[in-house]
Amino acid sequence: MGKSTFLGKKYLYEVLPMLKWVAEQVPGGFFVYSAKEPYELFYANSAVLDIYGCENLDEFRELTGYTFQGMVYPEDFDAIQESIEEQIADPDNDRLDHVEYRITRKDGEIRWIDDYGHFATFPEHGDAFYVFISDITERRLIQEEKLRMEMELEREKQASEIKAAFLFNISHDILTPLNSIRGFTELARRHLNEPELLKKYLEKVDESSLQMLTLVNDLLDMSKITYCKTQLRSEICDLEEQVLVVVHAFKHKADKKNVSLECVTNLPRELVYTDDVNLRKILSALLDNAVKFTPEGGHVKLTAKKKKVSDAGYLRCEFIISDDGVGMTAEFMKRMYETFEREETSTKTGYISAGLGLAIAKKLIDAMGGSIEAVSEKDKGTTFTIGMPFKIYRSEDDAEKDAPIEKATADSFGDRILLVDDIELNRMLAETILEESGFSVETVADGVEAVEAFTKHPPGYYDLVLMDIQMPIMNGYEATRAIRALDRPDAKVLPIIALSANSRDEDKRMSMESGMNYHIAKPFDVVQLIAAVNKYIAARKDL
Repeated sequence: MGKSTFLGKKYLYEVLPMLKWVAEQVPGGFFVYSAKEPYELFYANSAVLDIYGCENLDEFRELTGYTFQGMVYPEDFDAIQESIEEQIADPDNDRLDHVEYRITRKDGEIRWIDDYGHFATFPEHGDAFYVFISDITERRLIQEEKLRMEMELEREKQASEIKAAFLFNISHDILTPLNSIRGFTELARRHLNEPELLKKYLEKVDESSLQMLTLVNDLLDMSKITYCKTQLRSEICDLEEQVLVVVHAFKHKADKKNVSLECVTNLPRELVYTDDVNLRKILSALLDNAVKFTPEGGHVKLTAKKKKVSDAGYLRCEFIISDDGVGMTAEFMKRMYETFEREETSTKTGYISAGLGLAIAKKLIDAMGGSIEAVSEKDKGTTFTIGMPFKIYRSEDDAEKDAPIEKATADSFGDRILLVDDIELNRMLAETILEESGFSVETVADGVEAVEAFTKHPPGYYDLVLMDIQMPIMNGYEATRAIRALDRPDAKVLPIIALSANSRDEDKRMSMESGMNYHIAKPFDVVQLIAAVNKYIAARKDL
């Protein structure tokens, strides 16, 4: 079938009025335009003008330039032009071509159009297209809403599946150390008069509690990162010192497994700005995996070196953690940075893990502007290479560093601490630890009692307050503000340290804003607690 033609010249002018009348009766817009750029219009019925919000042909000409290209939303025209060229290239096709695109009405409103057109040859005007259009904006909105709801349902389904898989995988890993804590605690209770056995059982309790604490901390870290609650800090620090702190933390674990742990550093002596806490988290996550998945007699190595320095005062360092352990398959490496991913369950590996270490490390590295690469081969080992930028600290004078924190000494004996906590077991634990470290401790169970205890004693009676946050009647924030607001000389300078299970960055910020000096998260590290108490009591005495 050849190219379509409309009317011979002999009959054109006889039937043209009739065709225009028919075009006006068409349900919807109808127009004809040239197949040659700029696609000038030959005719448009009044329904087209209505769709474009124009009252007359002059307004429509001004709005569109009386060209088809002028009728179409600019960003949508390229796709339509492909359809135009396809129809011209295949003139024997009798099928109406269908496209959807946006338009801009005279009042500025953007609407969606349904377009059915066909290529034909007109005797007076040559190659052209005749087109039928209708406004489908409402239909598109319904379709988009339906699609949005389907996508939302799919996301909820995936989220539910992820939660179910997580709960299934993590329940065993949580119950395992919990079972050990309960079991060895019971054994310790039965052998209180056998020091060697008691020591052995308490070590097992400590080991299991650390496993539990690691799991919980990983979950909290991932939650903060996922919901954008992690705020990067900018602290002045020594990079080599940060690396050595991390290596020292894993030295005992490596020695216990008979795994060689080597550290080689070639870092700059300059101090740098960075988030030292998150830098240690990154290195710890990778070093922990390296030691964990390297068998007895294996080797783990951390190499830290300076790569280059920019004129803008930045330097880039590289941290390489390598091992000759179990390695990873190529398939697992494709998803190793995803949350809750583990190549094998803890039942098979014997290692308790939520599958969050690499995911947390990757997100923190990205947030700090770094990069991470991995090379691994099953049963031959793994190497992670981290590249990280740091801003160099510049000063005419040496940067002041925090004085080293020391454990309690005889000088601190007799310092009086007010311990505020509404949970009796928490009070008993902290009170015992503090008293064994040489402090005198008084306890109260609520913020109101804390304010009353402070006011009824003379200035200087208490050397420090350890304040819980979540308490009935008056919480820790309110109690701290009440103490700071009192008109007495020690109210403004008394060290107040938060000792709370609230461990988010936001919680720490609120503690500082309420007037506290420091924030320690529960479950607390005994050495950190005693060190902080000594530090702030000593600082108070120096005033």
